[in-house]
Amino acid sequence: MTLSLLVAYRNRPLHLKCLLDWFTKTVHINPGIELVLIESSPKPSLVKDPGKNIKYVHVQEDGNFNKARLLNIGLGYSVGKLVSSYDVDLVPIDLSFKKHLLLAEESDILLVSGYRLNCGKEYINVEEIERERLQAAICVKEECCESFLREQLVEGHRYGVIPLFNRERLIKAGAWDERFEGWGAEDKDVIERYLGGTRHLVRCPDLIYLHLKHEEAAGWNDLALTRKNDSLYYEKRALREIMIKEGQ
Repeated sequence: MTLSLLVAYRNRPLHLKCLLDWFTKTVHINPGIELVLIESSPKPSLVKDPGKNIKYVHVQEDGNFNKARLLNIGLGYSVGKLVSSYDVDLVPIDLSFKKHLLLAEESDILLVSGYRLNCGKEYINVEEIERERLQAAICVKEECCESFLREQLVEGHRYGVIPLFNRERLIKAGAWDERFEGWGAEDKDVIERYLGGTRHLVRCPDLIYLHLKHEEAAGWNDLALTRKNDSLYYEKRALREIMIKEGQ
């Protein structure tokens, strides 16, 4: 396997159906890619073999959604040279990862990621991809607002959609920090730790993923959890800056 896509999710039946539909239909153009599904729920939603190059892990639990912990579990089941956290509500517009893999293999010091376009549907058929791409809207709040740009350009925050990590380097960097619960910051944190001071994040406009519609969920994007995650993230950033200044 060249690439392992780790999908941590809970209670997303339509998104899961869409993911399995397009992956199963396009497995012939993604032969070196495996899908590792890690579901957090009281009972499993899949009761049979999900298909070729697909692994399913059920974690029986309730309470807050700990995506970081689920990703670390999935990492243990995966075998790809490259690894990425892949959201259950994303669909690549060309239905393959060929371009992404080619770019990721071009340079040892680059971490290549893409862009996200918001789709107004919870489920789309493979045949609708091109039409939905033309109708999709960029996530203005995240991609274009002044504060978001300042975070990236001035403050050094690093965001990325489907960054393809080298497995060995990711493990060496500590993988995902399980102290993050719910939505937010765990992705920035792992990217920045992975990059260190010797690698660079590159976001490529040729790599586009449709983001399916979904509602908010308790135990995932609660305001209290988001604030807690932000606090932990800035605490870790401050500690890293101190260590850099002290030459550690």
